[in-house]
Amino acid sequence: MKWMRTVSSVILVAALAGCSQGTDTKDSTENVPTKNEITSEPITLTLYQHAAISNEEIDKFIVQPVQKKYPNISFNIVRKGTGTNPEDLVAAGIVPDLIYTTDANTPLWRELDVPEDLSVLIKSNNFDLSRFDSNAIDAVKVYSGGKGAIYALPVAQNIAALLYNKDIFDKFAVPYPKDGMTWDEIIQLARKVTKTENGVRYIGLSPDTVSRLGYGLSLPYVDPATNKAAINNDNWKKVLTTMKEMIDIPGFLGEDKKITYGSSDFFKNGNIAMLTAWVPDMIASTDPSIADKIPWDFVSLPNYPEAIGTGRIITPHTIMLNKQSKYKNEAFQVMSIFTSDEVQAELSKSGKISALAKTDFQTQYGANVPYLQGKNISGIFKSKTRPINDPLTEYDALVRSALDAAAKELAAGKDVNTALREAEEKANKAIEEKAK
Repeated sequence: MKWMRTVSSVILVAALAGCSQGTDTKDSTENVPTKNEITSEPITLTLYQHAAISNEEIDKFIVQPVQKKYPNISFNIVRKGTGTNPEDLVAAGIVPDLIYTTDANTPLWRELDVPEDLSVLIKSNNFDLSRFDSNAIDAVKVYSGGKGAIYALPVAQNIAALLYNKDIFDKFAVPYPKDGMTWDEIIQLARKVTKTENGVRYIGLSPDTVSRLGYGLSLPYVDPATNKAAINNDNWKKVLTTMKEMIDIPGFLGEDKKITYGSSDFFKNGNIAMLTAWVPDMIASTDPSIADKIPWDFVSLPNYPEAIGTGRIITPHTIMLNKQSKYKNEAFQVMSIFTSDEVQAELSKSGKISALAKTDFQTQYGANVPYLQGKNISGIFKSKTRPINDPLTEYDALVRSALDAAAKELAAGKDVNTALREAEEKANKAIEEKAK
C-alpha cells in the first residue's frame, strides 16, 4: 500500500534517516504542542512494532482507520529485530514517533528518555481516561513512575483462561472443568485424567510458570526498601507448593522431565487435558486449520480460594509517543483513533482483548474468529484482571526468572522450602550483579 511501508532491520538507519519526517533530535521542550491543530500537509509518522502486534493488525486497526480520517498521514513501519532494538534506534539518534509495546517495556523506554508524558495532550484534547479498564490505567501509571505521569495509553490486554480437551474427559468419564474453580479442584481433576492407555500418555494439566501462578495473588518480588528478593515467605511457598502438586501428579513427568506445554501442543497432540494460556496469544499463534482438530472449550482461569473471581494481573499492550516527535498532535490523534469505540470493537472481534471498560466488547469477543464460535466466551471474562503489585522495581524480572527456574528443581525432587530458599539466594546474587 502506498501509505504504509515496512522497513527491514538491514536498511533501518538509512530508511528512517531518509524518509521519517516525524523524528527530531532537538530538546522536546521546543516542541510541546500548545494548540490541537492538525496539519493538512502530507506527513509520515514512523510507528515502531516493539511487541504483541502483527503487520496485518497494524494495517487494519491503525493505518486504515487513520487514513480514512486523515488521508495526508502515511506510516513508516519498523519492526523490532536485529539492529532495530530500542537501544539501537536511540544510539543511532533515530526514534519512531509512535511505539506499540507492552506495559512492562515502559521502564526501558523511560530509561532511554523516549516517551512523552501524555498528561498535557490528554487534558487539551478532553481525552476521557474513564473509558478504560481502571486496572489498565493504573498499571500504565505505575510503570510510568507513579508520580502523576502517563507515558502510554493502554490499547489491548492479555487475559488468561483454562482450555480443556473434551475428548479426554469423555474417555475417562470425568466431568468437565467449570468456571470459578480453585487450583486444588483443578489438580484433583488432573489426577483423574493423567494416564497412559494403549501407549498414549495423557497429561492432565500443563502447569503454569511459577511467576504466573503468583500473578493470581499480585505478589511482589522485591522489597523496595532493601532491593532484596522478597519471595522466601508463606505466600510464595503456597505458589510453589501448588506447582509441586501439579508436577507430582503420578504419570505427569515423562522421561524428558518436561513441565510446561504450549497451546500448539494442546491442539496438535490431542493428549493434554487442560492448559492455561493467554487467550489473545493463543489465538495469534494457533493455526486455524488445526484449531478444530479436537473438541475443546474454555473455562475461567482457576485461582486460589481467596482470589476466586480474579485471574492474572493486568498486562496491557500500549502505545506511546516519542517526546522528540515533530508531530505530537497528529500522533495523538492516531492514538485517539486507535482507542476509539469503533476500532476497539473490531479489535475485540478479531481476538484481541480491548483495554476499554465497555462490556459490549466482551460479548462481541472473537466474533470474527470462526473456531471460537460456540465456545464459552463469557468464561474468559469471569476471572477479572488483578491490579499489578506496586511499587515495581528494576529487579523484578530477575526474581521472576529465579522463581520460574525453581520449577525444574521441584521436578528433580527438591522440596519446596529448599527450592524457594535457593531461588531467593540466586535472585539476590543476580540483583547484586546488576547493581554493580
